[in-house]
Amino acid sequence: MKPRFQLAFVFLFALFLLVGCVKRPPAPPWVSRIQALAPPIGPEEIFKLPEGETISFAELMEDLDSVKAIFVGEVHDQSEHHQIQLKILQGLLDGGREVVLGMEMFQRFQQPILDRWTQGLFTEDEFLHEIQWETTWGVDYNLYQGILNAAKAHHLKVLALNVQREMVRKVAEKGIDRLSSEDKEKLPQMDLSNEQHRSYIASIYGGHHGGEAKNFENFYQAQVLWDESMAETLSEFLNSPEGLGKTALVLAGNGHVVFGFGIPQRFYRRIPLFYKTIVLKPWEKGLNGDLTFFETVSPPANFLWVTKPTPPEKKRPRIGVLLKETSDQGTLEIERLVPGSPAEKAGLRPGDQLLAVEGKDIKQVKDIHDVLAEKGWGKSVTFSILRNGETKEVTVILPPSRD
Repeated sequence: MKPRFQLAFVFLFALFLLVGCVKRPPAPPWVSRIQALAPPIGPEEIFKLPEGETISFAELMEDLDSVKAIFVGEVHDQSEHHQIQLKILQGLLDGGREVVLGMEMFQRFQQPILDRWTQGLFTEDEFLHEIQWETTWGVDYNLYQGILNAAKAHHLKVLALNVQREMVRKVAEKGIDRLSSEDKEKLPQMDLSNEQHRSYIASIYGGHHGGEAKNFENFYQAQVLWDESMAETLSEFLNSPEGLGKTALVLAGNGHVVFGFGIPQRFYRRIPLFYKTIVLKPWEKGLNGDLTFFETVSPPANFLWVTKPTPPEKKRPRIGVLLKETSDQGTLEIERLVPGSPAEKAGLRPGDQLLAVEGKDIKQVKDIHDVLAEKGWGKSVTFSILRNGETKEVTVILPPSRD
């Protein structure tokens, strides 16, 4: 991931906008309390919703005391979000809870690798190589390092929640009806009937028509597949002997948690365990724009934790591609592009093989990341690529830091 296919949806969520000319009703009272929040942002700006009252971390943990499933929505590249997740995990462990850590960042086929990691059978370098972090997730590993180290130190079960991205790709491109019979049998139980969820996803898709999916219905089905698969993985584990009595702490992008549309409600449909949701949101002007949705008066979560935004200089510039390793040549190939990304604007295409960046041969994804970090925001980066047997140079303009 630079962005994996899933990450593209999360970026779209961050660009949330409403379509059409529907007049929005007045915002609920709790929104004005959150809107009144202004810098400097403190370390515990936690709002209990729908009341809108601020609470301390200790009070948050008290509220979570009897909860069997806790869904924490993050913005992937926000460092404070991962620190908060680690703090919640440690708080549960300190309270004597047996925790299973469910993570969107891993696909089901990676479960044996995660198990070996938490059993202490891998060094960090071995783990990152086996899990293929850079090509299957790709967000800066340092952000997740503390969480995964804690899981290893306490020998926790880290549950790989996600469906294999190849299946999501097929649904996004073909739709469910055009899948093979064999692929259809692999699908989880799918509920496509939630009109509020459909409208919410349509509001995202409306600003990015022509993205990864060929039409909205395919786009929506892929989103639901993603959420249903993670809900299925979690519910099956908690129903198993290994999951008996455990508390699930689920880490996923905000788009999978907000308003309960994604994983939480689909999890509860399978296994009616008491759950609560926490959405982590960096502070910005007009904060309420991401907190309300015109088709529901429900708050985005049980708790909203507003955080200091990660300074741009501490975030790694990205060009917006999902890469895969070619099995025959051992090179990196573009599998997908984030709609509207610097890579797409520069004319890079799926299937392009990345040979060099700024004249330096590319042997691994880290080579690209190192050059991007060295260049910095707003600068140009030249890639040498192989396309249809012809070598070309493509210059990508990195976004300015304010983006």
